[in-house]
Amino acid sequence: MQHLENSIHVKAEQDRICRSWLTVVEELREENALLIRLLAAALSRTVTQEFVETAEKYQARFLIVEEGLLLLRHEIGEVREWLKKQTAVKVPFSFHELQRDVDKTEQDFVALRAHFLQFAGMNQ
Repeated sequence: MQHLENSIHVKAEQDRICRSWLTVVEELREENALLIRLLAAALSRTVTQEFVETAEKYQARFLIVEEGLLLLRHEIGEVREWLKKQTAVKVPFSFHELQRDVDKTEQDFVALRAHFLQFAGMNQ
């Protein structure tokens, strides 16, 4: 009986962790969308060839970020489904790897955002 209670608590904690990751992913997706809108606004004001070329690189990076965030959200969702079903099948993605992926994605995004804002601010 004690093992069952511990198992329920562990799964509840793991689901809480998954929900917190999903919150981070959705916040990053919202910020990424905002940066895309800022890029579009900057492009409507600036027409130098160099600016357009750099803007295209940022646009490609923002699209890659969105794809990565959608994949991460999907993987977290698979883990949550696994937790709900409580099957004996191995968890589809390890919590350690997902935590590392969420942390790295967040760090990379913060750096990208800082570089982009510096670029956009210099070209106003």
